Amino acid sequence: RAFWILDDLGLLRQYNPSVSGLQLFQPDDAVRVSGRSAFDKVLEDEDVEQSAPSGTNAPTGVVMYYTLPDGVKDADEVTLKIMDANGDLVRAYSSEKDKDFVSYPGGPQADPVLPKKSGMNRFVWDMRYPTVLGAPKVFIEGSYSGHKASPGKYQATLKLGGQERTVSFNILPHPGIEATAAEYQDQHVTMSAIEKALNEIHGDVNRIASAREQINGLIKILKGKPGTKEVVEAGQALVKNMEEWDAKLVQRKAESNDDIINFVNMLSADYIFLKGELDTNIPYVTQGVKDQLKALDARWQPLKAQYDSFVQKEIVAFNNQCHAANIGKVTLPE
Repeated sequence: RAFWILDDLGLLRQYNPSVSGLQLFQPDDAVRVSGRSAFDKVLEDEDVEQSAPSGTNAPTGVVMYYTLPDGVKDADEVTLKIMDANGDLVRAYSSEKDKDFVSYPGGPQADPVLPKKSGMNRFVWDMRYPTVLGAPKVFIEGSYSGHKASPGKYQATLKLGGQERTVSFNILPHPGIEATAAEYQDQHVTMSAIEKALNEIHGDVNRIASAREQINGLIKILKGKPGTKEVVEAGQALVKNMEEWDAKLVQRKAESNDDIINFVNMLSADYIFLKGELDTNIPYVTQGVKDQLKALDARWQPLKAQYDSFVQKEIVAFNNQCHAANIGKVTLPE
């Protein structure tokens, strides 16, 4: 006599041996819960094998199973898009790694990639919006994860080459939390505004950092050469202004969690802290959160205007000065 405990029985009910090619199985509705599970990630063989008779939490996201046809090539890309009830994109995944992603301490984690093997595959959407953009080498104690999707109806579309499959499912509210649809929407709107500001700040910081690196490289090549003094001095002044602007947005001295005791975090870290305070399963946006977001936005707007000035005026003027001095955009050292 024995008990058999079988998970995901609905998957067997959907199995049809006569269907071939790309298949995306209907996922179960997911409850909007906190916590985590070892089964939230893409599972390897060793993840399934348990060395001890210990329990494992159920997955805390939307579990999707799909099959890929035989002969899937390395060059073939599998994509998965999650859309909300309005048809707006919530999250997108790919079987290809992001080649531009940079990993560094205190930064965001790379998105998981979709498994791409012939036959059955498994992937869990964590019910979150896209990860917030980071600023390389800027250590921030906090989470870059996008906020949780509100309860409601969603669609997932899996694509491989010319084949495409779509399923619909629901995210259900936590049964122990009493909250209205309007409160979930308020949390979504507020969190989206915080994440938008963070993406703007770090995107602008990264672009100015790239410009600063290019100007410093040019200064290094030109310094001491006849007829380049004015260009070098103009470049040095522009770099100094950029560094002062950068220091108001991010703090580049910290290298670990405890370093923030010695080095005060700047504006983007304040946004991330506010995001962490609001990123809870209970969707209550307090007046204090709204006031703090308004205060942070008030600090960001003049710095955003300064970024626009860098792009539209100062960098343009420096480029024109280089052009007038017959200094090209690509200058080879001697």
